[in-house]
Amino acid sequence: MSHPFDEPMIYLFLDADDYLLSRRLSALKAAMGDPEMADLNITDLAGNQTDAADILYHAGTMPFLAERRLVIVRDYLGQLDKRMGASKGTESAAYTEAARLLGDITDLPPSNDLAFVDKGIDKRRHLWKGFRAENGDVPGLAQLIADKQVTLEEMNTPDARQLAGWISRAAKDEGIAIDGQAIQLLTNFVGPNLRQLANEMQKLAAYVDGRSIKAEDVRLLVSDSSEGLIWDLTDALSQRDGRKAMRSLHDLRRGDANPFYLLTMMARQYRILIKVKDAMSRGSNNENVIAKEVKESPYPVKKAMQQCRGYRMDELMAVLDRLLRTDFAMKTGADPETEIEVLVAELTQPRSGDRR
Repeated sequence: MSHPFDEPMIYLFLDADDYLLSRRLSALKAAMGDPEMADLNITDLAGNQTDAADILYHAGTMPFLAERRLVIVRDYLGQLDKRMGASKGTESAAYTEAARLLGDITDLPPSNDLAFVDKGIDKRRHLWKGFRAENGDVPGLAQLIADKQVTLEEMNTPDARQLAGWISRAAKDEGIAIDGQAIQLLTNFVGPNLRQLANEMQKLAAYVDGRSIKAEDVRLLVSDSSEGLIWDLTDALSQRDGRKAMRSLHDLRRGDANPFYLLTMMARQYRILIKVKDAMSRGSNNENVIAKEVKESPYPVKKAMQQCRGYRMDELMAVLDRLLRTDFAMKTGADPETEIEVLVAELTQPRSGDRR
């Protein structure tokens, strides 16, 4: 967004993704010119250590040896909103503070910008909608935004459906070529962690050295963060802990784990459990020795050694058979999400007595 240098700008960054927010604030700081002079004209205020008078003082101070000044206020509006919500009336100190802030922030010097970084403002309450005070009506944030006196920028983390598009656009902005399969694999491996996605793309771009990033490059260089979550899920299954298992399943879905990919990973984990259980039945209890025998790395073997103690071998084989039946159902018209939930619910059913 270009900056009209003949007037102040008041920004509201509401519920912003941390990575997108850091890039936006960096852009505002870069627009101030000489970094040494810019640093002298940037004030960063913590919401629990400031108030309306302090904010207006800093936002009203003229720049020092520079053309512009930037004041960033973090987590203040949400706290003020809660204080107002807990007040008994508009004559309270919280409402008086809100009236002063909302009434005076539009009178900043043309050289100064003010950025509020906040989460959790209730749009049903007075800070957002406005209110009537002793000296007249006080416009809320919604009215200031509608009047273009405050610029609202919502930089939410992309959801599962938007993530691939975000990766594609981010790669294009950075001049990085990446094919569709690689993008999908990145969404599966990393999920909606935008900072990590950006770092992984830079790492991949350096590795491919000018050519397009392929799926095999992602498999080689990017660790699958969902694998740890899969182990959390199978750990909960081995403990017959339905609540923990459903929470792990929710975390995987939030990271855009495709149901078919999820089932494949679960099957892989249980195959490891079976191999490790078999090795342990022959008397081995050293994870490094077992890792060499079953041709897996020590970490999953260590996890499997802990989990397979919760099963008999015939139970592990029965779980694998149940996974295969789920796979067949999903591929022949059953709803994949529902099938996964039913599977997890069945696998966490408690057993009668100790049958290990």
